[in-house]
Amino acid sequence: MAPKLQFKISPREFIFAFFIILLPFSLFAEKKLGLTIIGYSDETLCIICILYILYFSFKKGIKGIDLTMLILLIVCSVITLCGNLINKLITNWFPIIVDLVCLAKIFTVFIVYKLVGERDTKKRVISYLVPICKITIILGSIFGILSQFVNLGMTTPNRRYGILPYYFIFENEGRYGYIIACAFLILLLAKLPKKQERIYEVLMIFNIIITTKGVTYIIVISYIVLVIMWKKTLKLNAKTLILLILSGLAASSVQINTYLRDTESPRVTLIRYGFKTANTYFPFGSGFATYGSDMAARNYSKLYIKYGFENRYGLSTLNSTCLNDCYLGMVVGQFGYIGMIVFLVMLCLIFVPLDRIAINKRVKALTVSIFIGLLVSCIGTAIIKSSIGVFSMAVIGLICGYSQQYNSILEAKKAEKGDNN
Repeated sequence: MAPKLQFKISPREFIFAFFIILLPFSLFAEKKLGLTIIGYSDETLCIICILYILYFSFKKGIKGIDLTMLILLIVCSVITLCGNLINKLITNWFPIIVDLVCLAKIFTVFIVYKLVGERDTKKRVISYLVPICKITIILGSIFGILSQFVNLGMTTPNRRYGILPYYFIFENEGRYGYIIACAFLILLLAKLPKKQERIYEVLMIFNIIITTKGVTYIIVISYIVLVIMWKKTLKLNAKTLILLILSGLAASSVQINTYLRDTESPRVTLIRYGFKTANTYFPFGSGFATYGSDMAARNYSKLYIKYGFENRYGLSTLNSTCLNDCYLGMVVGQFGYIGMIVFLVMLCLIFVPLDRIAINKRVKALTVSIFIGLLVSCIGTAIIKSSIGVFSMAVIGLICGYSQQYNSILEAKKAEKGDNN
């Protein structure tokens, strides 16, 4: 089903398309232009999405997976807030609320963009996004080649695999990989001519390769594996998932050796003490803004002093670069075992609409691959709750919404055909 791109401005679709553009470019605006306020664009979008959910709930009602996810989000939040009230490791409610928003934005943004996609019958959001996606991929590719030979301030100095790690204007190689993957995913949905689509596909793979980041290599390898495997069916079965896991481990072997096999590395330390925190503050966890989060780092949690992190590289008050660098450790420590299980169930629920994507195999393969990349990244980074994580979840939600719309049309045609017979 080739969508006809419409350029008539529709306020709702334009606002949500605007945030898809703003979230990745906020990295550039914040670092290069000093516009720190733009750094809160993901939190702003979260608040807009919460208001939209409340409005939508009263007007039409939210059902199925979306409703289940919202209920579980409330349950996870209440459990973690109980940890705050019982343990009293932090008494300032502002950091607690910020951490709560960081949890909520992952799922509320996904749900709202899914709802927007289901109702955007004229594909206006895609219309607004296609030009900027094309420009980003083309310019990223041109400067990516030049940056390997000329210092344009778009690479880091230490070569990996003989390549200078490249991030274009986005200040971080890993996050740039997600931006490029999502940009190509949007172009896939726009149904470009086949030759043009393949050119952008090659450019996407090239851009991700020169990031030299294992977490983005997972996206490319998973995408290639799924495109090859899905010939007659697009189902996510056990065989497919096992292959994806093995491919992901192979793609991220350098990161595993560097960050996880070293038992004294900051990430392993955060994971280990995350479980210790969950044991100590069983069953509710230590609470929001107390362990592994940005707010816990900014306020230097009492737990870090208790665990002696002040004397550890990357975890001290003088050098805290790794304190917000392990989402898994944060989930276990702050949410506790019960909250962690609820959180994992919410993530698993996202696979339900992902598995229902039937537009074409490349769209489904890349959507699943981006989500798997986000999940794997939780072990060593906090990308999923960053502006790029929220950006990725918005695009994934949008694809799921358009697919639901596409599936409904197919079902209606089958029903009509059955009635005629």
